[in-house]
Amino acid sequence: ESGQREQFTDWMLEFKAVAGVKGVEQALRSEFEKELPSSDSGWETYESDGVTLDADGKKHRKALEMNAKAMHLLVASVKGVTCRNIINKEKQADSNFITGKAHKVISELENRFSPNDRMAGTEMLMKLNKIRLKNANENPLQMIERIEKLKITYASQSKKLTDEVIVDHIFNVCGKVYPEVLSQLDYAAKKAGTNVDYQDLIDELHCSYRIRETSRKKLDNDEETETDVALLNVNF
Repeated sequence: ESGQREQFTDWMLEFKAVAGVKGVEQALRSEFEKELPSSDSGWETYESDGVTLDADGKKHRKALEMNAKAMHLLVASVKGVTCRNIINKEKQADSNFITGKAHKVISELENRFSPNDRMAGTEMLMKLNKIRLKNANENPLQMIERIEKLKITYASQSKKLTDEVIVDHIFNVCGKVYPEVLSQLDYAAKKAGTNVDYQDLIDELHCSYRIRETSRKKLDNDEETETDVALLNVNF
């Protein structure tokens, strides 16, 4: 669905931040599997029954506590039926692990809302092609922010939105508004035998925009002043 991947990316960023504060972010990673025992049953009663856990046992119990907290966070953080179904399905997947494993829930959520496949790369490029200056007076940094948002949204994909692809796109959509800037950067890059640097392009576009805006505002102020003088002359 449109915007679903973007919403999931934002949610995941916030969720991982909360998990980090709670000290359970590690439980969201696939490699955490090796920290977990084969079962989550009975661990809470060992010491109360007079059984002293060895080093591996204490390590496993700590991992179980982290995983349980991560699962609680997941339940508290999602509202939709699809997400709740994914969590409940994981809880029922293994009778020896009724808590469910947080890293498997995260993996399934990513597969559902942010799939890493060939189609994702196609979607990314289609969305990039729609990002343009809204008008000649728009600050190019606002367009860049929309591109950066897209880049972050698809950061986990195999096909990346590289700086080179972004530079080519900016040259394509800004050529009529900033021809001098683009020509100068292209000439300098060819002369140096390199590609146009993405950050240099951003800086030059922003600088050119500021100069144009200053000139435009000055012109508007001059026109207002001339109008005021004309009206004063008429009144006299």
